[in-house]
Amino acid sequence: MNDLIDWKSYLLPLPKEITINRQIKITPSDLAIYDESDHSEQSQQAVKELRQIFTEKANCSPDGKSFTIKLALLNEKNVIEGTNIHVEDLHELPNREQAYKIFPLKDNCLIITAIKSTGLYYGACTIRQLLLATICPSYVTIPIVNVRDWPDIPERGLWNFPDEAQWIPWLASKKMNYGKMAATHLAPVERNKENSATIDRELMLESQKMGFNYSPFILHLNFLHSCGIYRAYPELAGKGDGALTGRYFAHKDGNQHRAPCASQPILVEILAEWMTSIANQDGLDISCWLSERPGQCECLDCTSIGQFVLEARAFVAAWKRVKKVFPKLQIRLFLSTTTLERDWRVLDETPSEIKIERACAMGLERIAHKPRDLFVNPLYDNYASKGRWIASYDVPIGVNGDVDTPEFKLPEKSAHRVQNYVKQLYQRKYKGAYGMVAWHTFAKETDDFNISALAEWSWNTNGRSVREFAIAWGTSQGIENTELFADWSEIIGELSFDVFDSDFPIAYSQNKIIDLIKKRKRPYLGEDLFRYYESTKSFEKKRNNFKKAQILASKLPPSYLLETNIIGTYIDMAESVWHIADILATNNLEEQKDQEEMKSWIEKLKVNGEKNMHAIRTWRTSLGPEPWHNRVYDTLTATKKTVDEISSFIDERYIF
Repeated sequence: MNDLIDWKSYLLPLPKEITINRQIKITPSDLAIYDESDHSEQSQQAVKELRQIFTEKANCSPDGKSFTIKLALLNEKNVIEGTNIHVEDLHELPNREQAYKIFPLKDNCLIITAIKSTGLYYGACTIRQLLLATICPSYVTIPIVNVRDWPDIPERGLWNFPDEAQWIPWLASKKMNYGKMAATHLAPVERNKENSATIDRELMLESQKMGFNYSPFILHLNFLHSCGIYRAYPELAGKGDGALTGRYFAHKDGNQHRAPCASQPILVEILAEWMTSIANQDGLDISCWLSERPGQCECLDCTSIGQFVLEARAFVAAWKRVKKVFPKLQIRLFLSTTTLERDWRVLDETPSEIKIERACAMGLERIAHKPRDLFVNPLYDNYASKGRWIASYDVPIGVNGDVDTPEFKLPEKSAHRVQNYVKQLYQRKYKGAYGMVAWHTFAKETDDFNISALAEWSWNTNGRSVREFAIAWGTSQGIENTELFADWSEIIGELSFDVFDSDFPIAYSQNKIIDLIKKRKRPYLGEDLFRYYESTKSFEKKRNNFKKAQILASKLPPSYLLETNIIGTYIDMAESVWHIADILATNNLEEQKDQEEMKSWIEKLKVNGEKNMHAIRTWRTSLGPEPWHNRVYDTLTATKKTVDEISSFIDERYIF
């Protein structure tokens, strides 16, 4: 018993209920794996992945006779192997179609059972992780495990992940099950001709074997210029300047982003044709995106009802039409930062079987609260509490404190932050928890930790602590000293949470810090950029924790120290900015000593800014040489602009 492996460290996410009291060691070729279920594509995929372990890691086929792993769907009598099994409780679990049980039968058999084949696949994922812990050509250690498991949040996924053919199996292995199909393509629109779309049907069907919904989509309606719809149907272009929805930093050619005249009946025709085309390719779950940004066609028919109500109506009308031919067709409405003024109407009149996806809402829903902010939307939360299917894309995978910002390319490992947000979604009874990945290269290198944290707590919200998660993740990465890594993770996770959830990066990228100085506003500790700095002593306290993280990181692979250094520079910059703003707001700078104090903090800001940019460049160079993605340069520019404009403003007006 003393030699029992720490099996839970090899599992991610942690199952809800699990006990392991013993283990056996056998030759890999002595084990057999059988599918005694419905032989569905999912159960066959589960068996395939289990058998693959043995061919790849042990150079054998699992067709032995000493020990057996069997997959078996529940039948009406709950009889497996001629034995009546008490598994009827699976029917009573939340999200039961994904639930499963694993238990020993006799001394030489493990059973994986479920109500649906999706549950079988997830049970096989658990067994696969356990087998991978020890398997080699000479032996495999098998834990004699009892598991009862189910997810807390039905859909768990990502938006914008790269290399889908590689990533989807990787995400599915963590029991994640949803992602947007980047390969969805709307063909150029031609007048009076049937419109079509193409999707990656092969990968979509392959993903379904892994319980993964790789969902096609119809893009934001204010982006329809990209498929030539306004050339073909000029009457569909939204009227007036109010219909322009792209005049913001993310889109340089903003005037092209014109919302449609959604009262035009032809819009329903075109949407229905796209849906039909996708459905003909077996795409039966389509995400339908309303215009991305606030806008309003200014014709009388549109203004009498409202842009987003009409857009939602058009999608619903198209769906109802296509559903007559494809009765299994489902759609989901994707609402961005756009529709608050009429969301209540969209939700009220949209049929309940249509799912609602919410994106870029973190800033709109944030309520200041100690120790961490709350996220509340009374309208959406009320619908969710009554069982309406609502999902959020705002799980903070990257550094953005508000997804409605430039996607700064910076490293961040904060299980604390992911856990906090996912738990709130679960408490709000949301049905989907997704994150956005901005990286097209080095995505795993930068985001694996936080993606895994999303997988962890969206499945088992109240299971692991952040430390236990760090140990499990470190184990999966082959980190030699997982306890030391967990020590580092606990410190840097809190610091990263403080830095990147403090009005970041908006404060730098959208001139909020510069405006604070130029308007001589009083900065408040505990608010905005300084939300997690309760007093001036907080800067030093965080700096001391940063130094502890540095020491720990120096004993880990080099990338961890490079990441740590960036966090420290943002703490130092925040301190410099606070003192400059406070002095300027409370002092006329007429005395020499006040002048000297201000000059001292300006010099510190310049030094800290240089350190920040150097730390970012050093870290990014470790991933690959320039040229880098433009948002790496946006990150550097935001710092430089902040430092330069504050310095010159103070020098020109207040230093003499």
